[in-house]
Amino acid sequence: MMRFESPWALLSLLSIALYFYLKRRGGGVIVFSSLRSITTSPKTFRQRMLWLLTAFETLALAFLAIALARPQIGTDRVKNISQGVAIAMLVDTSSSMDISMDFSGQRGSRLEIAKEVFQEFVNGDGYELTGRENDLIGMITFARYADTICPLTIDHDAVTYFAAGLEIEDRPNEDGTAIGDAVALAAARLEMVEKAMLDQADDPEHDYEIKSKVIILLTDGENNCGRHMPKEAAAMAKKWGIRIHSIGFGEQSDSRIVQTPDGPQEIGVEAGADTQTLAMLANLTGGIFRMARDADSLRTVYGEIDRMEKTDILLTSHTDYTDAFIPFALTAMAMIFLDALLASTLLRRVP
Repeated sequence: MMRFESPWALLSLLSIALYFYLKRRGGGVIVFSSLRSITTSPKTFRQRMLWLLTAFETLALAFLAIALARPQIGTDRVKNISQGVAIAMLVDTSSSMDISMDFSGQRGSRLEIAKEVFQEFVNGDGYELTGRENDLIGMITFARYADTICPLTIDHDAVTYFAAGLEIEDRPNEDGTAIGDAVALAAARLEMVEKAMLDQADDPEHDYEIKSKVIILLTDGENNCGRHMPKEAAAMAKKWGIRIHSIGFGEQSDSRIVQTPDGPQEIGVEAGADTQTLAMLANLTGGIFRMARDADSLRTVYGEIDRMEKTDILLTSHTDYTDAFIPFALTAMAMIFLDALLASTLLRRVP
C-alpha cells in the first residue's frame, strides 16, 4: 500500500509544462535567407540524440515532484490480543484422595482420575472439553498445608507436567484438608498476577489481558486444619473479584485399597466432601458448586466451567508507513547529472 504524505506537492508537475513553455519563448532567433540546404542535409548522430536532454530534464522535474510529495509504503500489521482467564487449580492431595473408583473400566485413585481429567481440561479432549489455550493456569495442592506447585503461566506444558507428578500426602503429620488456606493462597496469587505480568513484560503495552480470575477447588473432604477458615478466604476472593468453582469429588461411601500381609485388599470407607462449605464458597463469590461421582461426571463439571469461562482473541490492525522518497530523489539527481554531462560534452549546443 502506497500513499503520499504531502499530495499537494504533486501540483508541481504542472511546472514541467511551464518550464518548457518559458524555455521555448526565451530562446534567441537567427535569421536565414533560406532553410532549403538545412532541411535537405542529413541529421547527425548528435542531432538525433538531442531529445535526450529534454527527456532527462522532464524526468528530473517529475521525480523531484514525486519526491516532494513524500511517497510512503504501508505495511499492514495485525496484532493478536488474547483476553484470557487466570485460573488457579486447587487439588486436594490428602490421604482420602487415595480412595479408588472406576475409571475407564479400571480402578484408580481419586487423585489419578483428577489429574487425568484436569489435563484434558487444560489441553482439550477433542469432544466436550475444548482446552484453555489462552489462559493463565496455575496449580496449588493442599493437605495440611497449601503449596504452590506451579505458578500462573501460559506455558501449559509446565502445568500438565507438574500435575502429572502429584502424589498423595502419605506423612501422617502432613495429612489433613486445609481448604481455607488453599483458597486464601490462590486468591493472593490471582490478585498479584497482573502486577507480576507487567513486571516481567518486555513491552509495557503487552498483548495479553486478564478477562477474569477463577479458582477451581477440587476436594473430597472437609476443612479440618489451617490458619484460614473457608468463609474468611472466600471473603478475600470476593473482595478481589475472584470466582470460586467448587467441586466435591467422590461418593459418600467408597472403597480404598490397602496393603495387608495377605496382599492388596479393598476395604470400604466413609469419606465425603463438605457440601455445605463448598456451596458457600461458590455462592459467596458467584461461582458454581457441583458434585462429581466419577470420571465422567467430573469431566462434565469441567465442561460446564469451560463454557462459563470464555476466552477471546481480539484482532487489532494498523498500518506502518515508511518513507520511500529517497529512490525518487536519487533518480532525479541522476537525471540532472546526465543532462548536465551530455549538454556540456557530446550534445553541447552553440550558441
